[in-house]
Amino acid sequence: MIDTLKTLGLSRESRILDAGCGTGRNLQMVQESVAPEGFGFDIASAASPFWPRRNLDRVCLASVNDIPFKSGYFDAVVSIDLLECDAVDEAGAFAELCRVLKPKGFMILVVPAYDWLMSEEHHKAVGASRRYSIRKLKAMAAQQPVRVIRSTHVFASMLPLVAAYRLLLPHFRKPSPDRPVSEIKPMNPVIDEILFQTVRLEGKIMRKADLPFGSSIMMILEKVQ
Repeated sequence: MIDTLKTLGLSRESRILDAGCGTGRNLQMVQESVAPEGFGFDIASAASPFWPRRNLDRVCLASVNDIPFKSGYFDAVVSIDLLECDAVDEAGAFAELCRVLKPKGFMILVVPAYDWLMSEEHHKAVGASRRYSIRKLKAMAAQQPVRVIRSTHVFASMLPLVAAYRLLLPHFRKPSPDRPVSEIKPMNPVIDEILFQTVRLEGKIMRKADLPFGSSIMMILEKVQ
């Protein structure tokens, strides 16, 4: 995400919004590496104790369905793994993200890909019930005053692992209807480092080419008015 922001010609004076910033790690990196004037919000009160630890003072508790910033305020808006959440009004949230962007401002969306990767128990546990295709995202974008300047899959290296896990898991574990449990677990540090380096390599490839498949989708849009 940081590399992508750096390609958009933003200045150190740019105002950047992290919509659904969580505990603020990405926002912290934005302030350190792209533009100091980074803003964020998240609906989860459990995330807010982390903000002062990261010296984040332009953050608040809020919903993407009703963003508490004035129209046309930001040079760039970032939304990572947010639109798929059950609490999000998909069309309304997209409109809100567009509203707070300046004309010629940029939006970076990252969303999970492929409906067939939906795991009922995991998605119930994390409160998310949508996955996307590039075609669906473009159809949503067509309803707003934005133009698509890039769309690509991301995390191609992760797709075989995610697919195998999601498709095979139901054969080995029955879902719990009473208390859904996410299948995401802490990973062995060695495996974690291998995957991290693989994703870094993938990032270098993405500087020159779009990826035809991957477990997520990234779309970059520009507001046209």
